[in-house]
Amino acid sequence: MKKTVTVYPVIVDRLISNPGIGFTAAPGLMNELDDVYDNRGVKQAKYKFTKDSKTYNHPDCKVFFCSARWKDVEVAKGVYRWEVLEEKLDYAKSLGCTAVVRCSPYALSEDDDIPQWFRKDYPDEPEFPFWRIDPGTTPYVEYWADFIRAFAERFDGHPVISSVDMTIVGAWGEGGGTEFLEPEQIRRITDAYLDGFKLTPLQALLHDPISIKIITDRKAKVGFRVDCLGDMGGFHGEKWSHMTDFYPQNIQNFQMGDAWKTAPVLFEACWHMNDWYLQGWDIDYIIEESLKWHISSFNNKGTIVPEPWKENIERWLKKMGYRFELRKFTYDAEAKAGGELRVEGLWANVGVAPVYNRYPLVVRLAGNDHTYTLSSTEDIRGWLPDQDILWAETFTLPAEIREGEYRLEIGIETGVKEVGNVKLAIEGYRDGYYPMGNIAVKGG
Repeated sequence: MKKTVTVYPVIVDRLISNPGIGFTAAPGLMNELDDVYDNRGVKQAKYKFTKDSKTYNHPDCKVFFCSARWKDVEVAKGVYRWEVLEEKLDYAKSLGCTAVVRCSPYALSEDDDIPQWFRKDYPDEPEFPFWRIDPGTTPYVEYWADFIRAFAERFDGHPVISSVDMTIVGAWGEGGGTEFLEPEQIRRITDAYLDGFKLTPLQALLHDPISIKIITDRKAKVGFRVDCLGDMGGFHGEKWSHMTDFYPQNIQNFQMGDAWKTAPVLFEACWHMNDWYLQGWDIDYIIEESLKWHISSFNNKGTIVPEPWKENIERWLKKMGYRFELRKFTYDAEAKAGGELRVEGLWANVGVAPVYNRYPLVVRLAGNDHTYTLSSTEDIRGWLPDQDILWAETFTLPAEIREGEYRLEIGIETGVKEVGNVKLAIEGYRDGYYPMGNIAVKGG
């Protein structure tokens, strides 16, 4: 029987930042600032979530929201300036973030119009307040679907993109007016997303039942996004709110209650968190509901977190998205070049959602002069919360591996240097990997 080494890593309870989850980054609150102001322009006392945080009055983040306008990218029919989006992704990467991406067909202002080449043929705008072009009487559906197919062909599987919003029609593509379209018109756009994005996760805006039904009928792996988390009664009086009268019902009515198992759930703040605080709304209720809905990330619109809520938000961040603990790890104490190395791990995902990007789990043998990386066949996207995760695998060592003693490490790689590897909720992080102990490798 082979001699083995068993390690029980030390679990940590501190905040950790990981790609694709948590709050979206707040560049305006990062680095050295003389003063910090809330969304209403009121000066606030500065504080940080951790002593080495780069952000004031807001948690550090590893996800960024990128938006690109149709008019800026497709400058002539079928002619694309993808560098517009690439530059935004490069900026996200420079912050150490992956990116949630939305390409918007148009918005409400004249500056956010449809592309000029399209406007030239259809100079009259419809009276409907959320449309800048009538999708029922113009080639909008054909043109926008063409754009989405080109977008997917260029960016599906992009290592910096953590997920993509499925925009359909209406201001910012958020679905305003879909009730006036035929299902087949909507289907042409949703199919462009579903057929084009095979690697990059998608989320649909939880707005209209027609597009969601098309998605669920296809049994597509699509999550959802909503833009008014936190509303406890700011639109139609105290008796109606998104938190009690819209989200709980429609997540179920639209059959999206289990969508989180295969694709992300994203929320954006209604107004700003500071407004919630000034209204006296129950932050713990808002947090618990979002966790029940398996939130992965939250767009706080780059504004402050009220300091009295700091501990509440810390608790939220420790559950949001995925959080991996390695509780036990066993491996062969010796191996031969060209021979087998057996490893076993007991993991737990103590967050509320899985990871949705195919990040490889690896075992590394790090020696004085050479490092050898062994990629696991394990698909960690299947590591759901609230279950034991038993990982056992046998690797074949390279025949050319040099004899000697190595440090055995494990890690989850993103493939993007600026983003870094996924951090685990254990001690020992070292340049992206976690040392488990030493292993002797002998010649084959």
